[in-house]
Parts: sequence; C-alpha cells; structure tokens
Amino acid sequence: MKSHYETYKGWSVSVQVSAHLSRIDIDRKAADYIPRVVITEHKGNAFKDREIADGHSYPTPEKCIEHGIITARAYIDRGVSLM
Repeated sequence: MKSHYETYKGWSVSVQVSAHLSRIDIDRKAADYIPRVVITEHKGNAFKDREIADGHSYPTPEKCIEHGIITARAYIDRGVSLM
C-alpha cells in the first residue's frame, strides 16, 4: 500500500493507506481506503507518538493520503503538545 512521510513544523508525520470494505455496504466490489495517521513530537532526546483518527474513507489511495496529510497538519496546527 501507499505511504507518505514528512516533517511538518518539527513533527514527524506518517500516513499509510489501509483498505477495507465498507461496513454498511459489504457487497461492494471496490474497497474504500482509510488513512492511518501517526504523528511524532520531538523534544530534545524525547519523543512521543500519537495515532490520529481521520474518521473518513476515500475512493482512491491518492485521496486517502491527501486527506491523511490534511488531518495530521490540522492537529499539529492546533498546537497541542503530546509531552
């Protein structure tokens, strides 16, 4: 599956695509894609990870990655420290 890694405002961001069939429409042939978003805050030698729920599924891996990045950046922009 596709993955995306970047550093945003000093935080490490990892977005991976996971596929699943919708719980509502299990007879669908096409899979929806859900981002797995993990951010890592670094302070000196310490670091802390947090997985962030996006809460949505997307029709393509590319849209999934795109929205996962938006979710991660929005969380970081709120200025919430994990430490």
